[in-house]
Amino acid sequence: MMIILPLVSLIMIFLLINKNRNDWRDSVILASTYWGVLIAVITEFLSILKLITFGCILGTWGLICIILIYLYFRLNHKIITAFEPNKYFQINQDIKIQSSINFLLYGTGFVVATVGLIAIIAPPNNWDSMDYHMSRVAYWIQNYSIANYPTSYTPQLYQNPWSEFVILHFKILSDGDYFANLVQWLSMIGCIIGVSLIAKQLGANLRGQVFSAVVTATIPMGILQASSTQNDYVVAFWLVSLAYYLLSAIQAKPSEIWTNSFKIGSSIGLAILSKGTAYFYVFPFFIWFAVHQIKRLRWQAWKPAFIVVSISLLLNISHYLRNYNLFASPLGEPGGYRNEVFGVNILISNILRNIALHIGTPIGLWNGIANRLIQIIHIFIGVDVNDPRITFSKTFFVPGGWATIGITGNENSAGNLVHLALIIICLIIFIYRKSIWKQNYIFAYLITTISTFLIFCYLVKWQAWNSRLHLPFFVLISPFLGVVLSKLKKQKIATFIITFLLISSLTWVFFNKYRPIIASNNIFQTSRIEQYFSNRPYLQVTYTGAVEFLNLKKCSNIGLSMGNDPWEYPLWVLLQQNNQKLVKIQHVNVTNISAILEKDDSYKDFEPCGIISMETKKSKQKKSFEINFKGKTYIRAWDSPELGVFTRSEN
Repeated sequence: MMIILPLVSLIMIFLLINKNRNDWRDSVILASTYWGVLIAVITEFLSILKLITFGCILGTWGLICIILIYLYFRLNHKIITAFEPNKYFQINQDIKIQSSINFLLYGTGFVVATVGLIAIIAPPNNWDSMDYHMSRVAYWIQNYSIANYPTSYTPQLYQNPWSEFVILHFKILSDGDYFANLVQWLSMIGCIIGVSLIAKQLGANLRGQVFSAVVTATIPMGILQASSTQNDYVVAFWLVSLAYYLLSAIQAKPSEIWTNSFKIGSSIGLAILSKGTAYFYVFPFFIWFAVHQIKRLRWQAWKPAFIVVSISLLLNISHYLRNYNLFASPLGEPGGYRNEVFGVNILISNILRNIALHIGTPIGLWNGIANRLIQIIHIFIGVDVNDPRITFSKTFFVPGGWATIGITGNENSAGNLVHLALIIICLIIFIYRKSIWKQNYIFAYLITTISTFLIFCYLVKWQAWNSRLHLPFFVLISPFLGVVLSKLKKQKIATFIITFLLISSLTWVFFNKYRPIIASNNIFQTSRIEQYFSNRPYLQVTYTGAVEFLNLKKCSNIGLSMGNDPWEYPLWVLLQQNNQKLVKIQHVNVTNISAILEKDDSYKDFEPCGIISMETKKSKQKKSFEINFKGKTYIRAWDSPELGVFTRSEN
């Protein structure tokens, strides 16, 4: 499988870096950063020349691997052949402690390995994957470029694309989407490694570092997302890298500031290039960096700040320009997610309502009481709990309401109840145990991390699926939790808590709602095609029937009229599965701003032999019997309740 080439390049970068470093984890973070920058540069460069093809991608990675392998043997590096916890963590522990640590490491390894198995076996089937994560990749491959194209769903164009860049390379090199979910899974591994390293910087011993790793590995939302093509774990990894580089810069000698500034700028740039929520999480860390540099360099502090901003901008400039050229804004099209009113009472409201997303339980009575209590508090602070100016979803609710019968395995809305409780407990311990305050920069790190959540609550409207956007916060606060737990006088209690996290996490490992291991519809017994439709199973027969009809007509130029329901990636899979001809797909009769792109040379001559029209309730398209496109009439030739297929009229 040619997909191994990008992974070989990542390993070789790691081996080249690791020779003169004391901690292999540092090499993993730095190698990943260089590799992330490389992915962005390669993709943008090949896109400009419209060379995003199998041959060019293969040749580029082949050349990079040859160069890296040559450098490796030229410099006579030694390969690390075994994992030795004592050596790598460089802390000696007695046999009793080491055995408990090994148990936690093996348990974490089991969780990670099982999630990785799910990621490979199950196809991408997350709702957003069907709407735009995977769809945009399909268009990029078809168009040989990541340039904007006409589409009925503009998030395919303006959403931050780094995660999909990696999926693009994996999909082209493997000729399929079998490895698309690995981007999130690899990010999960990176976060687990990174938080343990941050814990070490904050003064944690081996036990505290392992505790931090386990806390991260057992986050329910993280477990569910790590086998999908969502991008919250990806941005979490770049934020963990940022936090690590920042602490390294603060603790390093002044002479190393320029190198560290480059690393910080790269991690910020990659975080922003991965997801828009990175702005909220990056800002407090950048302020911390700026304040520290002002204290150290005084009036010359602008120099490292300039490097950080420049690197971040360079990594995002192409995406910004694409957005600006089409939407007249580098951020793309406004999504209506920002709060429209502000104030202390608004902040309190959003803090309460966002925390509420993590307190749902299988006990319906608990959820109902919590729901009512939050509504009463809103009366006292003078805020409507359902105010549309601060609420994207129509109505606020504690997940499950009065009728929860189980723990949700939904990667879009799962809460992190146990982790939230652990955060509150550790904060109380931290306040009363002032001796912990003496740990390296732990107070500043805690304030910075909490600030990311407060800024998020202050600026972003509440919505029912905000819990997935909180994943970076739960990951970033894990090192703090590890440090505090490792300082408890009764370590048996800390070990019990961490072990409980590990065991309870198996619920989300095995019972992922859309990629279950233990269920009648488990990923081993359910066909791959059926799994694509896990979110909307009733569409499978409809989609399959429409595609079979078009195949019988030997139609390979297919127009899409999706309306407001862009659930299109399964159509790509089905159309490309058995079609002998090269399929070309393009949105037709687009009514949004991207319609202007239909006049470009690449799209203006498109003549579909058939048009698939989405007619679900979400699409807001009424059932019709003919479609006009470029002066030609297409008549309804195949019918279903959810969509219709139109073919060109003979008249």
